[in-house]
Amino acid sequence: MKLTYYGTGAGEGWPGIFCNCELCKEAKRLKGKNIRSRSQALINDDLLIDLTPDTNMHSLVYGLDLEGVDHLLVTHSHTDHFHPADIELLREPFAHNRNLFHIYGNESVRKRIWTEVPKVEEVVDCFDFHKAEPFQKLSIKDYIVIPLLALHDREEECLIYEIIQGDKAMLYAHDTGAFPSKTMDYLVANKVHLDLVSLDCTTQSEEDGKNHMGLVDAVKQRKLLIDLGLADEKTTWIVNHFSHNGGWLHDRMVEEADKVGFLVSYDGMVIEV
Repeated sequence: MKLTYYGTGAGEGWPGIFCNCELCKEAKRLKGKNIRSRSQALINDDLLIDLTPDTNMHSLVYGLDLEGVDHLLVTHSHTDHFHPADIELLREPFAHNRNLFHIYGNESVRKRIWTEVPKVEEVVDCFDFHKAEPFQKLSIKDYIVIPLLALHDREEECLIYEIIQGDKAMLYAHDTGAFPSKTMDYLVANKVHLDLVSLDCTTQSEEDGKNHMGLVDAVKQRKLLIDLGLADEKTTWIVNHFSHNGGWLHDRMVEEADKVGFLVSYDGMVIEV
């Protein structure tokens, strides 16, 4: 299974769109892997995670090819992860020869579609919405996808996703603090073995655990997963989803993460398990 990170930043991106802090100024100067767009990823070439406001930029700059992407997993309804206005562009005359687009998300995602997609009544034949219920398996093409509860916005059921293809399993876990007990109980009860785990690291140098994670929190979460037999030394561990408020540019993030055995994502990064 292949995972491509197209966006690895938090809600404001990095540099923050209106920010004049020293870390954002330095990112502008250094460029390269210090430039982080809003969060989005692709499994293999056909299963998209989140519909960021930067999706079109990802297609232009990093080669995100949406022609074969007919299934979208949405983690939650926050604007940096879900930009419903772009759904209008599925219809004619904006798009030709599109297949039906399947969208999976929580109730807040559904509400945003029906209230924020321009002329939604003209787009309804272009997509199907599927409610993603926590712990209820979804069969999508040759994937088994399990939505799991995140610890994030208490006003909605924010989700992280376990994705299984064949004998490989990965966990994409962003915009979450320490995993809720119900999520851990599900993983243990179903004897999951994770080949790749992508963990939130929004706050980088600062501990959080209640809405996001910093590097210390990610290390704690990894230890828990290993202690419970859900992962091991062969598992690939990655931190992702960074805010300029965390204090570390890319090279420093790599330095600190390497000390504790994590890889660091960047826009355009590809990894396979």
